[in-house]
Amino acid sequence: MKISTLNFLLIWIVLTFCGHPFREVCIVADESIVQIRKPVAIAIVDEGRRIITANHRSGTISLLNLADQKQIREVPVGKQLSDIVTTIDPQRLLVTDEAAHQLISLKLSPTECKVEKRLAVSPYPVSVRVSADGTRAFVASLWSRTVSVVDLAAWLAEGEQSAASPIRQIRLPFAPREMVVVEVDDQRRMGIPPDQPSIKLIVADAFGSKLACIDPDSAEVLSVREIAGHAIRRMQLHPVKPQIVLTHQLLNRLGQTTFDDIHWGSLMLNGLRTLELSEVLDRKRDLLSSTVVEYIGGPDRGAGDPAGFVIKPNGFIGIALSGTDEFIIDQGQNLLFTTRLKTGNCPTAVATSPDYSTAFIVNSLSDSVTVMDLRRQKIAETISLGSRPEMTAEDRGERLFHSARLSHDSWISCASCHVNGHTNGLLNDNFTDGTFGTAKRVLSLRGVADTAPYAWSGRFPTLAGQIEHSIQSTMQGKVLTESQTDDLEAYLKTLPPVPPVGSEDKIAIRRGGELFERLDCRRCHAPPTFTSPQVADVDLKDEEGRTKFNPPSLRGVSQNGPYFHDGRAASLKDVFKQFRHQLDRDLSDEELHDLVEFLKSL
Repeated sequence: MKISTLNFLLIWIVLTFCGHPFREVCIVADESIVQIRKPVAIAIVDEGRRIITANHRSGTISLLNLADQKQIREVPVGKQLSDIVTTIDPQRLLVTDEAAHQLISLKLSPTECKVEKRLAVSPYPVSVRVSADGTRAFVASLWSRTVSVVDLAAWLAEGEQSAASPIRQIRLPFAPREMVVVEVDDQRRMGIPPDQPSIKLIVADAFGSKLACIDPDSAEVLSVREIAGHAIRRMQLHPVKPQIVLTHQLLNRLGQTTFDDIHWGSLMLNGLRTLELSEVLDRKRDLLSSTVVEYIGGPDRGAGDPAGFVIKPNGFIGIALSGTDEFIIDQGQNLLFTTRLKTGNCPTAVATSPDYSTAFIVNSLSDSVTVMDLRRQKIAETISLGSRPEMTAEDRGERLFHSARLSHDSWISCASCHVNGHTNGLLNDNFTDGTFGTAKRVLSLRGVADTAPYAWSGRFPTLAGQIEHSIQSTMQGKVLTESQTDDLEAYLKTLPPVPPVGSEDKIAIRRGGELFERLDCRRCHAPPTFTSPQVADVDLKDEEGRTKFNPPSLRGVSQNGPYFHDGRAASLKDVFKQFRHQLDRDLSDEELHDLVEFLKSL
């Protein structure tokens, strides 16, 4: 079909002046590179002229020149990149590799980006931040529950490395991800006494509700407190106010997974929380006394899984909704009746140009970056990071798992409770056991492939049955097609078991394993999955008087607290010391230590 010059001109006028949402730009350095990248983090370099994404699935970085938008380079860097940040050296970036357990230094030039050095850090690094003076980097490692403080000068110095390690490690009682560095100047702004000259590090729980304040100079965890919320997907300092701002969700244990409770936000809320920095730093003050939560979305217009966001000094707020594939803009009303713009699939990280004129939104599950004009509040374009292969069942299932559109009103996705496929450790009152008023702890889905039957009641013999019930009953969504169920099942079966926190006491682990056998713990928790297909009477009643429950797998049990169906045991020690779980005698202190060390090794 031929298009006349006049018709072409009319089409151009319509698309230009009638609000065409965005134009798709595909800029690829090498068409032969066909792979799924899964970008998860972004850095702005060269005063906003270039952007760089860290790609988790491919282990590459993608460099895009924004000035001419004619070239993009993709550079292999590692195995599973998880974060990227700039430093005070404009030619240097730092990247974390979650699978290789490394911090990587990259050197940037006008035409290329090369790996400079690699440093082994605590396993599973997922985020990195740099102090304002550029002397230290802070690396949060997820499953090893550690923050590493890296002396950048010692590590990056030319010539022979010092015999002293450039790393100090700080252990945490939770799995960390998001971090904020609070500099001395920030503290002085709030009147913090000058006899406390050290910077502070605020670290958020990757799954639950904990917030820690760390003194990196003394390697001391100054406080660990809780906020009313979980799934903290982004946290940052306000650009001009002494505040910490974060996105998160709030699961109400008193809410039920009914149509009404989901529709009206009584079960799960999505919010943008502001904390006064002075209250976060001072453990003697009430952390939540001055907190403000602005709820995102509402009835008929849910806003599942808020993630990365931008705050301009003048108060403008924009938030990526990873569950609904949207970017919402606060126009001075509230975050319910605000403008929503369509992005790519699963928008996560957001970065802005130095003058706050442009936002760059990373779409993790469509391998693209959405460019948004913040002044006009319009999406300018969406840039593809390269050619992708045809999606597999696992890939389609991953998209479904992170889609809040499977739920009623798009309030929640599977990932809302099962962040990163794991658990938020909270209680959810669903109808899985046929009753309401019997809230149960959210179970981890990692390693779920070989742990049938499913749910605390053991009601579902197949994973497909559990999936269908969760979407229709727990999320009040539409009936899944057979292919959707198959895809979700395929994705869940790719999730490996949670790695253990671990223990270095090998002798205690051996003795604990022997005690595990003597106490006949394997009757319900049989290797290698450390579970069994039959429900067991654990002599702990729920609100309906039930005492028989499906034994959860003990693989990664050190990461799965609190314990029991209702989370009544705060620690593994409490399981045996306070509740005497399946014991016919008291354990000595040494036996208790050995058994816990063994469980921590699973």
